[in-house]
Amino acid sequence: MGKSGKSNKAGGARSAPYKKPTVSVTYDGDAKPASKSAAKPSKETKTGKKSGATKESNTRKLNIEDKAKELAEKKEAKARAKAEKRAAEPKAAVVERVEAELAGTAETEAPTGPTFKIIAGSYEKLLYGLEGHYPSGSDTPVLKPIFIFPAHLSWIKCIAASPNGKYLATGSEDEFIKVWDLRRRREIGALSQHTGSITSLTFPTSQHLLATSVDATLSLFRTNDWALLKSLKGHSGRVNSVDVHPTGRVALSVGKDQTLKMWDLMRGRGAASLALGSEAEIVKFAPSGTHFAVLYPRKVEIYSLTLKLLHTLETKSRFNALLFTEIPPKDDVSEGEEVLCIGTEKGIVEIYSVEVAGDDEDEDDGDDDEEDEDEDMSGPTAIVSLCGKCVGHTNRIKSISALPFPAPEGPTTLLTTVSSDGFINLYDLRDMPATPETELTPVTSYDTKGSRLTTVFIAEGGVPRPPKKVVRAAEEAKKTGARFAEPEEEESDEESDEEEGEDMYDQSDEESEGSIEVEYEGEEEEEEEEEEEGEYE
Repeated sequence: MGKSGKSNKAGGARSAPYKKPTVSVTYDGDAKPASKSAAKPSKETKTGKKSGATKESNTRKLNIEDKAKELAEKKEAKARAKAEKRAAEPKAAVVERVEAELAGTAETEAPTGPTFKIIAGSYEKLLYGLEGHYPSGSDTPVLKPIFIFPAHLSWIKCIAASPNGKYLATGSEDEFIKVWDLRRRREIGALSQHTGSITSLTFPTSQHLLATSVDATLSLFRTNDWALLKSLKGHSGRVNSVDVHPTGRVALSVGKDQTLKMWDLMRGRGAASLALGSEAEIVKFAPSGTHFAVLYPRKVEIYSLTLKLLHTLETKSRFNALLFTEIPPKDDVSEGEEVLCIGTEKGIVEIYSVEVAGDDEDEDDGDDDEEDEDEDMSGPTAIVSLCGKCVGHTNRIKSISALPFPAPEGPTTLLTTVSSDGFINLYDLRDMPATPETELTPVTSYDTKGSRLTTVFIAEGGVPRPPKKVVRAAEEAKKTGARFAEPEEEESDEESDEEEGEDMYDQSDEESEGSIEVEYEGEEEEEEEEEEEGEYE
């Protein structure tokens, strides 16, 4: 009985109270099985979960990368927009100011006669363009802004316009020469020949541009295709200024090496050199071509073409700008006079009359050698006298430029000046030369609102063409039998260029013989040429 009881206990199942209770959990009303098999996930389920988790993690990674890219793109776009806005801010301000100024001058009378353009540069990299004309029935010109915009990456140092007023060249500290079509008001391109800042520019003809730079070279460009024709080397340091003789055959340059160089542009080489003793800043020919002036900080020297010193002007303050110009004759009997204009540190332009005696009178008199020697020993042969002043600026003069212009009251010479006070002034030199006490005030001015102006140039603007509607109406009227006085045909730029230069700088040596001869005492001309060829070639 006991054994059977033990065996029953050992082999038998546990009674009901010892069974594990089942627990059912309801999720949102759905009952889940309570069995172990249901509680433990199978291998397939685990694998599915793992693969799902992997996909989910990969998806998360992709989402993170996408979000990172999206954020980076947004950040980049925001930075780009901010940079564009920052870059556009000065232009927008300039455009807004120009529009306001143009709106103020919109009601002015449209020019019907000859016009002129004044171009000025500043430390703020801005290029100012003004158009001037004489309104009908008025003897006072008016100025109207036609463009103001940042033209370079650095401040603008020099400006020049071609004789026909078509091309404008600007030089900057950024080492570029930018060329503009002044009539169409658009940029043509940039010349990058030089490796230093551009110091001066001049157009010898409408077909050529001559530039100087800190890199000690002079470059001659052709305007047809803006190709470099010559690179002149001779200075041992920075070239400060260059000017071309009225014939276009000879150029003078001054530089940091304290020398004056004369260049034969026909042959593309040096012709002479003169030690000055100190660094000169500007050199300018007189319109007659018989003499030239060299500007230093505190003096101006006048030389003959034979490099003989004729006269010296000195100042206790400072000279900043220099040019020669010609005053038209006041009537049919009198002759025009040359004057020398010097911009000073005091904000005044001093005007001097210069008379050079014996330019060509005694060159052919071979029997007067003793008299010539006496004249050489007598000292300066130029008579220089102050004949007027231009006032109106409150700070130093930075640059000056002059242009002969057909005013309503007769031919005159317009002188424009820029100063550190931010004003562009225009003077009428009709009454020059006068007396030392004579003070000319500006006939008109333009305020740049505090811009630090550095350079200026006044150029021809031409005669405005009639609107297309007027031309079409005239053509239609002609078809119906109306008759009009035939206007004089104007030469196109291409025709004038062809007539002007059968490229004068590409002529042979035989054609250029004897253009301007420079003689030196005690030396044979042939020996000089041989020495100069060895020095500059």
